[in-house]
Amino acid sequence: MTHIIPGTGSGSSPSLPPCVNEDGCHILVVDDERAVRRFASRILQQDGHTVHEAPDGADALELIERGDVPVELVVSDIIMPRLNGVELMKALAVTHPGIPVILMSAYAQGELAERGVMAPCGVVAKPFPAERLVEEVRRCLSKRAV
Repeated sequence: MTHIIPGTGSGSSPSLPPCVNEDGCHILVVDDERAVRRFASRILQQDGHTVHEAPDGADALELIERGDVPVELVVSDIIMPRLNGVELMKALAVTHPGIPVILMSAYAQGELAERGVMAPCGVVAKPFPAERLVEEVRRCLSKRAV
């Protein structure tokens, strides 16, 4: 199922912040559910970004540590095997503090705070509409660019 986002095209949008190249930002989508990972990837590709995927936090951290791709933002599920999204976010805060993290969760942001989750750049509640993910990614990338 492909979701077309109004006002987006295959090229870089003028409202996107500057990233590594003119082809949009490099975003890593991390989720153990392939369908969710593919859905988020398609949304972000339609918004002009280069998207990389990982099935869990451990694979995501390894990809970033190897430096194979210039990751500028991570969009991660929270509940995953091996290394969950919160653990990934904490590891990145130490090793790559310049990479913002957006957490995708069925939990509300208040519930995350009660569980002791430090504030990510953003939280997208599952299930989410395409526009909500694009809005949060753009917000977090513009914070990073400042």
